[in-house]
Amino acid sequence: MKTIGKWVLLLVVVVTVAVTLVSFYYSQFKQAETTQITTKTNPPVQTSGVKHQAPEPLTADIPIIPPAQVRPLIGINVNELHYEDASFPFVDLFRQSAPFKANVLELPDADKVEYDSQGWPLHLHGAKIATKFIGKMPPEALVEGDYVVLYDGTGSLSYGHGVEAISQSPNRDVIRLHKGEDGEINASLLINSMDDKDPIRHIRILPPGGICQDNPYLRVFTQADCQSGAAYLPFEQYYPSIRFTPEYLNYLKDFGTIRFMAMSGITRNPESHWSERPNMQEATWGGGYGERGAPLEIQVDLANRMQANAWFNLPHAADDDYVRQFATYVRDHLNPQVRIYVEYTNEVWNTSFSHSEYTQKKGIEAGFSINSVEAGYQYYIKRAGEVFAIWEQVFGGRERLTRVIGSWDTRPDISKKLLGEYAGAQIADAMAIAPYFGGNTKGYRESTTVDQIFDLTTAPDSFRSLPQVLEHVREQADIAHHYGLKLIAYEGGQGLVDWATREASQQPNPLFFAANRDSRMGELYTQLLNGWKDAGGELFMAFSSPRTCQWFGCWGLKEHIRQPRESAYKYNAVLNFMDAHRDWVLDTASPVQVVPSNQVNLPEEIPAEKKPHHPDDPLIVFRPAKDPERYFFLENPRTLDTLIAGQEWAKRDLFGKWEGKWDENYLYLTVRVYDESIKTDSENPEDDDSIEVYLDADNSRKASYDGVNDYRMIFAWGRKQVILDPKSPQTISSDLSYELKTTADGYVLEAKIPWKMLGVKIGVKSRIGVEVQVNDDDDGGKREQKISWLAREDNAMNDPRLFGVVLISGR
Repeated sequence: MKTIGKWVLLLVVVVTVAVTLVSFYYSQFKQAETTQITTKTNPPVQTSGVKHQAPEPLTADIPIIPPAQVRPLIGINVNELHYEDASFPFVDLFRQSAPFKANVLELPDADKVEYDSQGWPLHLHGAKIATKFIGKMPPEALVEGDYVVLYDGTGSLSYGHGVEAISQSPNRDVIRLHKGEDGEINASLLINSMDDKDPIRHIRILPPGGICQDNPYLRVFTQADCQSGAAYLPFEQYYPSIRFTPEYLNYLKDFGTIRFMAMSGITRNPESHWSERPNMQEATWGGGYGERGAPLEIQVDLANRMQANAWFNLPHAADDDYVRQFATYVRDHLNPQVRIYVEYTNEVWNTSFSHSEYTQKKGIEAGFSINSVEAGYQYYIKRAGEVFAIWEQVFGGRERLTRVIGSWDTRPDISKKLLGEYAGAQIADAMAIAPYFGGNTKGYRESTTVDQIFDLTTAPDSFRSLPQVLEHVREQADIAHHYGLKLIAYEGGQGLVDWATREASQQPNPLFFAANRDSRMGELYTQLLNGWKDAGGELFMAFSSPRTCQWFGCWGLKEHIRQPRESAYKYNAVLNFMDAHRDWVLDTASPVQVVPSNQVNLPEEIPAEKKPHHPDDPLIVFRPAKDPERYFFLENPRTLDTLIAGQEWAKRDLFGKWEGKWDENYLYLTVRVYDESIKTDSENPEDDDSIEVYLDADNSRKASYDGVNDYRMIFAWGRKQVILDPKSPQTISSDLSYELKTTADGYVLEAKIPWKMLGVKIGVKSRIGVEVQVNDDDDGGKREQKISWLAREDNAMNDPRLFGVVLISGR
């Protein structure tokens, strides 16, 4: 009997445990599944079960408020998602944090951590991980008070920089934000430990307050603030339904069109398949190039809430299925009453972007030209036409679409090629440029007062001054209208920036910041917009949403989302212009040819002539080498982009950039080569991977080498010293030094060449002849291809007239 009693007791225990487990399972997981089916706005789907989680959010219908006034042809570019973004688009601050994988705090052993496909940690393996969710932010940009951190899973969180933990309990912390010694707010979050069976995920960082249900444009803090009697919706409970901060929506409500290029994260992003796009389940949408990007669902939702026209940019490598899926989602979910601007990639002419390199590579592969820039332009038009055709097919016509071709504001010659020679006008409705004023970098560096900055920005003879930019606008309008297209601006505004700087404190940055904070800048914006409208320009997309002033520019109309209108002179000027031009609205009809053909310089067929350049025609400048740590830093490089030997060119396997700097003793030369394979098996260095540098030190530019100071130098892998062409002087100075170093995607040459060896004394305004070329061997044996900077034939080893002229600059 005792034995039977023991078995009965054991059976009761087993049944009790089983019932408990089943009950727990249904209370936790099945309840979560049911919630995901029935709620209107869901939290990110988990990749594995979570045992402990914060309370499910509540849902509410947020009304869409019609625009209070007619919105004229002024739109806005919304920003990339990053922890330094001062526009704060999302109620959940974690949406713009850096991915944990990026390890922005550079914690040790972080590379040991395993992550799921959405970026949440699965196993820490004894390491800690961290992210930043606010960076370099003025305190007034953020609302004071208690911020709530919610998370699912089991583990330990801590906080860094200016974050104070007020209270911590399972799945809910309360924090406050404080400025640091530099007067700015920085904020970070760390995961110190966690239960691998119940890992931490779905982190949300929610600010104080909420909204009244009938007014998504105003932050309030209690039910008493909702004087209309509408329900008070706290952010902590209703964050998925509210989604966007009221300050952000209030800022956007005045703009009739939103351009999502930066927010979508397409810049330097290699995604090509629909499955690679940003998605709603990702841990964060912030990060660096190639990481960040708001899902299309977010872009469409924002446009719908604002009842704004939407401008979408398709990634440069997107395949046809990606384009079709994108267009289909927009067709099915975007407000059918708004207009859609479709643009393939962004700024293909800008060689600092990988999408420029991509289009050039594809153009070379298609055989459009031996010059990669020209080939890239032609491929751009071809692919843009294919993208537009897919959208037209999905929408069943072009009634809602404006097909956009982008061009360079100060290069009407490129516009003529794109629209005329390459037939872009046949596939597009509008040509878009970016009229930025303020580009006299040399003058700005010599300036000591803000008055001088404004003088240079408005002087007719100053480079990229406002008068010059408006003259370009008039010329570009004539070109667009001649081809029956509208002229619109994909970006525009002031462009005060010195790309050679790296710190906000470096001159002339403090003067740039002061100029942007001066009421005179608002006056210039008024002149810009009036000049644009008077020239025949239409939709003008200002750049950009609020962002702080940093070394790379003061691009925001406001410096942060909460800056008052009266102190944000650029923003105030734009709103005042809109108030004065409420009748300047969208005309969906295409313009007729309004410019007689004899008043427009039509594009001509320009053959790839191999004529020598004139000796007195400088093409670029060499700037002084002042900082030893930056002698070989590429600050304003030139591209090696012309195929002069070989039949095929895979540009990712062969591409280059180069730059020269100088002082009274040396020429400092940097050549950066992108090459997937380095070969050193040939007796002839030209048949291996190598760099050829051509120098005509006195710029005599004769038809043959003079034997005095005309040099052809070959820097080849596996050689102990530089190789001189037999036609060059054969003395190698002991002061000549160089290093060939491998990089993650190729190699780099850093050479220090003494002027004494070249037989010249160099000073400001001196001229020298230069050419740079790269040999490429992919499989051993003979060279496969060769690319150049300037020469369009492989004969620079015989003819110095194929070199380019370089001016020695004092700045």
